[in-house]
Amino acid sequence: MLSEVSKTSTSTARRDAQREAPALPLRTSEKEPPPYGAQHRHDALWEGGNEALPPLWRQFKVSDEIQYQDDTLTLVSSNRPLPGVRLDYPGQLVDPECEWHISPLGRSYFVNRNTRTTSWKKPKPERPAGSLSPECIIEGHSECIWSLAYLKASCNIMSASSDGSIRQWKRDGEPVGKSWDGGGGAVQSIAVHFDDTTVVSGSVDGRLRLWNIKEGSMIGDPWEGHDDAVRCLDWSPNALEIASGSEDGTIRRWNPDTGRQIAPPIKTSHEWVEAVKYSPQSDKFISGGEEAICVWSRDGQLLIEIKGHDLGVTSLCWSKDGAHIFSGSFDNTIRKWRVIDGKELVTLRGHTTSVKSICLTSNEHYIISASNDCSIRIWDLEKNQAVGDPLLHDDRVLAVVMSPDGKYIASAGPGKKIYVWSLEAALERYQGADDGNAKLKGRLAQPRVIRQPIPNTGGLAKYGHDFFADHSNSRTAPPANSSLLHWRSLFGSLRSSARPADVPRSSPREPRHWNIRLRPVGKSRRIVDVAPARDEDRYGITPETDAEAAAAMQRTDGDEADNSTHAGLPALGVQASQVQPIQTQAQVSTSGPEDIMCGVNCCGIFFGCRRPTLHQS
Repeated sequence: MLSEVSKTSTSTARRDAQREAPALPLRTSEKEPPPYGAQHRHDALWEGGNEALPPLWRQFKVSDEIQYQDDTLTLVSSNRPLPGVRLDYPGQLVDPECEWHISPLGRSYFVNRNTRTTSWKKPKPERPAGSLSPECIIEGHSECIWSLAYLKASCNIMSASSDGSIRQWKRDGEPVGKSWDGGGGAVQSIAVHFDDTTVVSGSVDGRLRLWNIKEGSMIGDPWEGHDDAVRCLDWSPNALEIASGSEDGTIRRWNPDTGRQIAPPIKTSHEWVEAVKYSPQSDKFISGGEEAICVWSRDGQLLIEIKGHDLGVTSLCWSKDGAHIFSGSFDNTIRKWRVIDGKELVTLRGHTTSVKSICLTSNEHYIISASNDCSIRIWDLEKNQAVGDPLLHDDRVLAVVMSPDGKYIASAGPGKKIYVWSLEAALERYQGADDGNAKLKGRLAQPRVIRQPIPNTGGLAKYGHDFFADHSNSRTAPPANSSLLHWRSLFGSLRSSARPADVPRSSPREPRHWNIRLRPVGKSRRIVDVAPARDEDRYGITPETDAEAAAAMQRTDGDEADNSTHAGLPALGVQASQVQPIQTQAQVSTSGPEDIMCGVNCCGIFFGCRRPTLHQS
């Protein structure tokens, strides 16, 4: 399976070739990568030329197809490395605008088409401002870190690397003792005994080694049996046996006290056994590899083969009750399965490239995943969705584990660093945002708010926010900032209603009836306050007399068609010398001799009303 071959290891022939002819040292005469747009002939200048691989490169087979790996960067290509040949496949690099090439002297470099630049360094994901940072970054390994494990009592971290070493670290990054090197080459997997006394490791030489954690020394001789690199290990919960999966396609089970196999090897349908896990009850175990999950009885009989992933399975874990399996895959998904019948229950999508490692939190509320897209994701298993933003690495992530106290996540990969994250900090961010959204989504419908009238002395009567409401009984003092309230009153409370011109108007409702008409007005206009019907509601501004109103009407240009006065009716007008009137279909109400027409003009809008004349007794 060509896509992810972080299957970086070795065949038996490759290991033999390494013993006979060690990898050539990398030539460092190239200070700068080739410039952008450089054209190369397929002529290699490294030792051996086109017939040999570049320095620190290896080749191996996957599904009968030869793959090529740059051990310096832990990158794999299906194309033979030659100058001028593009080596990456779509989606392999975090930046889609980048390409992977090799220089004539055999050093990998990267071309960015967007910036038109080249670099020796792999592209890194952009870290958004404000993204969560790890609590600690542990450095010490010189090559890719393949596997991690936590010690239960101390919560110290164990790590295994391509540099051939196993190391122990405190949570704050301080190393515990010296590194362990068993001489078997890259260590790809480790598993810790439940009492933290011993740890078993699997290497590319196909051997297993048992280590005393306290002393940091190997116990006995290496265990031999596999014909190829050991990819995965698991210690049974009852501590009676260890299972190992290999690139030779077999599962072998071992007695930890003697280092001998307790049963014949199981030849699986997986070309490489990528994952193996015992059930919490130790009565069965599962394996993952090429497009399938196999459930095995304790005596090695195949119980069920679960298919559903589009590509190979890379990582597995059990629910505590042994009823469900979770799997990560090269198809970029995490899936949940029912063990009894293999039914797929949930598919979690979000990673953009293969999921390399998964683990459950102790309360099983969340599952953590690590991916080649340089991110860690936390998934809520109740909502079946990702929690917050991804936790970002600078490189691909191959291993992730949860601390026994449920507080921290450790992750690592080709970047040679271990990142320690606070689960609590990640969940606080998510829950804070989620609570805010829940408050918005779960907010009850609010009743219609009846706003109190806001008096205004800037030219409008005391009508409040609801223009049509009857505020004749409301008494409030004039505000200090009348300009602000003028605009609030105008735009915050304006309502419009369309009605056909031929519809008869309803009878006027006492104590007053509103008659709104829109008309253009000029910049120079006369502001007239409209007083309420009762004297005690006025603000001390007396309406115009009939004579003043008539004088105002004489100053207009006669274009107020909708506000023509009737006999015996005083009228108020406005200047409109600079604006052409807009003809409307508004009807003019017939007003009796006892009515007074009042109007207000603001921002090109004319507000008109009539009210009965008050008779003095």
